[in-house]
Amino acid sequence: MSRVLMISSDCHAGALPEGYKPYMDKQYHAAADQWWLQYAREMMKRMGTFFDQEATEEFNKRSGDQGAGRMDPNAAKQAYEASDKELWDFLCDPDSMIAPRRGEYLPDVRLQELEDDGVAGEIIFPQMAPFGAGLMQYRHDIPEEHSLAGNQAYNRWLADLCRENPGRHAGVAIINVDNIETSVQEVREAHKLGLFGGVLLPTSTGTHPFYHDYERYAPLWSVCEELDMPIHTHSGWSPDYGDFAAATPMYISEVDMWAQRPFKALLWSGVFERHPKLKLVFTETGCGWILEMLRVLDFKIDNPIFAHFTTGLTLTPREYFQRNCYIGASFLPRHEVGSRHDIGIDKLMWGSDYPHMEGTWPNTMNKLRETFHDVNEAEIRAILGGNAVDVFGFDRALMEETAARIGPQLDDIQRPPEAA
Repeated sequence: MSRVLMISSDCHAGALPEGYKPYMDKQYHAAADQWWLQYAREMMKRMGTFFDQEATEEFNKRSGDQGAGRMDPNAAKQAYEASDKELWDFLCDPDSMIAPRRGEYLPDVRLQELEDDGVAGEIIFPQMAPFGAGLMQYRHDIPEEHSLAGNQAYNRWLADLCRENPGRHAGVAIINVDNIETSVQEVREAHKLGLFGGVLLPTSTGTHPFYHDYERYAPLWSVCEELDMPIHTHSGWSPDYGDFAAATPMYISEVDMWAQRPFKALLWSGVFERHPKLKLVFTETGCGWILEMLRVLDFKIDNPIFAHFTTGLTLTPREYFQRNCYIGASFLPRHEVGSRHDIGIDKLMWGSDYPHMEGTWPNTMNKLRETFHDVNEAEIRAILGGNAVDVFGFDRALMEETAARIGPQLDDIQRPPEAA
């Protein structure tokens, strides 16, 4: 096939606040509304501290979505000072500056934008869900009952979104870890809902023990291994660094690190040893860090004074990574693709980060040429889609049929940027 199968290992979806209510018990609606209002005011207060305004306007122009996703500081100030009713109307207006981009919640728009970008399939992570469920879980002081309701509403909504185009969208379910028995039930429910993308592991566990407490989390590892539900970490969480000028650059500097941290917890607690078929995927965390981390860990276990670290472990850290782990290589840049052989070709899965402005959409082809123009065909096909088929169990025939229709041409990817 001259065209290349592309599956994005990193995409995001989320509804407008009202969109979750059909999936949530009515007793939680008022509390969810209040959470959205509080969250929106927090975001309005900090608007303009994350992305440069000119960069945002340029991205909106390129993406063709002039309404949703705008970040106008003047409008932010007005919204921040508005009454609750005015702010709620603003939140639920699809043309407001903080509404999700239409492709985040409209299946037909989403599929068209993905196909225009050459993407046949995708792994979907949360954007924002009720009560902060998803990437920012355990950053807010949320009652366990509300957190669970937010998770369930998002998972049910996401399952319906995925059903609109069967086999094309691998949704990632969100869970909390307040009660592990409940977490196990939620994983089983996600499997029944058809969310075959797996489960998002909260980056923070709040006041609960971290993931090195094997006895506490063993049932969670067991059910994910049993159902072949990959577990994911994804950048997005960090401690709240407050209203300081350096807060956002601190977040940007450390956000990857927090999502990389679970590897060591699962390694040293024997999770990989006891659950050899468990899959752990690191997404939007970069790639090169794993080589240095494995170098340091291998150095430590080779030192005789640390021999007790390996009690009960039959493989090296590097070997556990090679057997159990994968990297969702979001917008894989040129400087990281050079490490592909050291990391392992079969460990890397490209992602566009659709529809985020730091990703490759809607100019993916330009980015692909920058990264892959001198990479051989077999490696291109593996990283851009083939590995994701194997890890997540996509229907290969469906994916190849779709790619034959909308995928990019191989020779176009291998064309040097200056020639293109």
